[in-house]
Amino acid sequence: MNKKGFSVLLLLLLLFLTSCAPSFDNQEDEVVDDNTLDDTGQETAIIPSYSVSDQDYQVLLPYKLSQSRGVIVNQIANRLDIDSFEEGLRRHSTNVYDPDDYFFQEGQKITSDVVYNWLERYSEEDDSNGNPLGLNPEIDLPVNEEDRDPEQILKEERENPKYLSHILEQDYLVKTEDNAVQLAGISIGIAMKSNYRFETEDGLYYYEDISMDKMLSEANRIAKEVVTRVREIEGLEEVPIMLAVYREESRDALVPGNFVATATVDNGSNSVGDWESIDEEYILFPSTEATEKDPDTTANLDDFEKDIAEYFPNYVGVIGEGFYIDEQLQKLTLEVPIQFKGKAEVIGFTQYAYGLVMDGFQNHYDLEINITASDNQESLIFRKAGEEEPTVHIYD
Repeated sequence: MNKKGFSVLLLLLLLFLTSCAPSFDNQEDEVVDDNTLDDTGQETAIIPSYSVSDQDYQVLLPYKLSQSRGVIVNQIANRLDIDSFEEGLRRHSTNVYDPDDYFFQEGQKITSDVVYNWLERYSEEDDSNGNPLGLNPEIDLPVNEEDRDPEQILKEERENPKYLSHILEQDYLVKTEDNAVQLAGISIGIAMKSNYRFETEDGLYYYEDISMDKMLSEANRIAKEVVTRVREIEGLEEVPIMLAVYREESRDALVPGNFVATATVDNGSNSVGDWESIDEEYILFPSTEATEKDPDTTANLDDFEKDIAEYFPNYVGVIGEGFYIDEQLQKLTLEVPIQFKGKAEVIGFTQYAYGLVMDGFQNHYDLEINITASDNQESLIFRKAGEEEPTVHIYD
């Protein structure tokens, strides 16, 4: 391409980026929040007049942090699982609480102290360190540490792993006729381990895989007990409850785990309904699993890499993550690391990648390409499912 042609293409790209800049309607609606009253008996909240998309919930302002904030980062080892668990619970909640009718709020009822107690192992009250609220299995060891046999510890830990990692509450509110909002339902996420890591007194770490069947059995037991306890919390006696079970990946996995089942509890009921299986998973690209599961997308990525490598010698490879529901690709996220020498090279590379997307990637799934250099984001190409052309953003 000659210099004149390149300049015209660059101008068109800049005009395209400008046209895609979002505009927001800042009209807001002030309501009374009946769930958190101040000394006057009322607390006002703001409902923004827009949401990011039709699939996202509007949130009340000022934004209220969860009453168990911070627990999740201490309990779930893989950062990818943390994001997938929180976002996925909200996504599955849309099947019960329609975003057109409900507003989202982080959990305000189950506190950090309560969650930590529930996540511990069960032990009798008469034990000096007793915790009868623990939902993880009890282990049979002498109270005095000096009396414990290392082999017995190893055996007990293997036979009674800590299945449960975290319990996450999300609240869903509705607007009433008298211009107030009130709690109308909650979702409870139950994060379960697929691999249990434990340390014995010799300082060594051991690992115990947990089968899907055993994990589901334990999750069912835990869910029933959680519902019983939730009904004893003030303000949660009558609201419907959506339950979702999440199976974590190992702590060093490059993709997150996934939700495996959901169930609902009707208003005022303590009975967990039938569990509905969820078929979703994250797949790493490139990998043997990706080649076997989705050879077409794998071939697309191979061609994408070859085309880039032909013109950009500093290119080092693509790392991708595919999200599948019912065996169908829903979203493909790619990270393309490359060493850039200047902004012009970033623009040129992004233009070229844009053209490869237009020519080589089908549009029945969401596509996100993050172009990075030295761990810094240089540009972004994304396209929602069904759209013909991607949107591009080049960072300053």
